[in-house]
Amino acid sequence: MEPKVRPARKVDKPPLMSFIKDVWGGHDYIPEVWDEWLKDKEGKMFVVVVGGVPVGMNRLTFLDDGSAWFQGVRVHPDYRGRGLATMLGENSMRIARENGIRLFRLTTASRNYASRRQSARMEFKEVARFSIYEPPNRKFEDFGAEKVSSKDLDATMQLIRASKEFKLGSGVYWHNFGASSLTRGVVGSLVSEGSVRRLGEAVAVVKPGGEGKEVWEQVCFVGGPVKEAVQLVKSSVRRVKRAEARWVFVPKWSPIIPGLRNEGFRREFSQILFERKATNG
Repeated sequence: MEPKVRPARKVDKPPLMSFIKDVWGGHDYIPEVWDEWLKDKEGKMFVVVVGGVPVGMNRLTFLDDGSAWFQGVRVHPDYRGRGLATMLGENSMRIARENGIRLFRLTTASRNYASRRQSARMEFKEVARFSIYEPPNRKFEDFGAEKVSSKDLDATMQLIRASKEFKLGSGVYWHNFGASSLTRGVVGSLVSEGSVRRLGEAVAVVKPGGEGKEVWEQVCFVGGPVKEAVQLVKSSVRRVKRAEARWVFVPKWSPIIPGLRNEGFRREFSQILFERKATNG
């Protein structure tokens, strides 16, 4: 029986969740977001079917920076090693190209070696590594960070692009484990919604997120002089709130990291950002 890839349907949920529920020791987030993903008009979800039974899935999302984001790849343990994840990925790349998208991205945990090998098979290249830090459970001093206004957009873009974190992090910010380029248009939208903060020459994107019922507080990007950047992070997470997670995304080798550690921030995990550019055909 030849496997086939098709758009996901509501009836696919029970057979897929029958094995996805056991992923990561029963802590996989997909059962919580399946219904939301299926309804999301900004994304597309696909399943791979063998003998009429769904045995794998993935999701494709079109982001505001003009890229395509790949996520949520799951394949039943009995069907792994048969190229089904590659089929799902190639289908998503084809759909993205048909929509005029030329840049594809995905992420994986640094210790997820199987996912890293799969990304390499699909010719994705590692472009950056990020460490995700969580603040200690205490209040910090408010250093007077200000929200950036639209009239300061050009100056803010200059600071972002001049920062070591912009260069080390391949020019992206993170939100809900999706990475978007910090283009002028994207930053302008973030400014309009009040998500960009500045302290001296340091800039941060601070935006809440979450998946399913979980609520996360996120410093999605921070860059600039070390002292001001650390103060800006502390100002952004200064209140002790009831959130499932409080995360600060920082590129590996950023000089900001020692400053965060000195303040009691602890690294929770690391992510690798992969990219592939579309080819003709």
